[in-house]
Amino acid sequence: MTTTLATIRTGIATAIEGAGYRTHAQPLATVIPPAVVIVPDDPYLEANTLSSGGLLWQLNLELIVCVAYLDPQGSLRQLEDIIIKVASVLPRGTEVTTVGQPSVEDVGPSSLLVARMPIAVRANLTAP
Repeated sequence: MTTTLATIRTGIATAIEGAGYRTHAQPLATVIPPAVVIVPDDPYLEANTLSSGGLLWQLNLELIVCVAYLDPQGSLRQLEDIIIKVASVLPRGTEVTTVGQPSVEDVGPSSLLVARMPIAVRANLTAP
């Protein structure tokens, strides 16, 4: 099986969508909450040389979990529930290290409560 950056992002998006959340595999100008947006993190890619001479890549992404900011307590509760659910459905081998402090952000016409979840996936990548 060919493993590309696109197949990894698609696998992550499919898993999150399977949990019932709108998912976008790239940044958008407008987000309809609740949603999870998958964006590159920094560093985006890290190469590790294997003893066999090949490369094992680490793909660093950020999941931006978004809910409508209508009621502070209710929005925070909904955000926390989505974070736990998303972390539990990520494909095997996906590493979640931290979840950032929630913040209110204006995206398009909406105020959203968002939390950022950095994730990492290690894979032997091939060119498409």
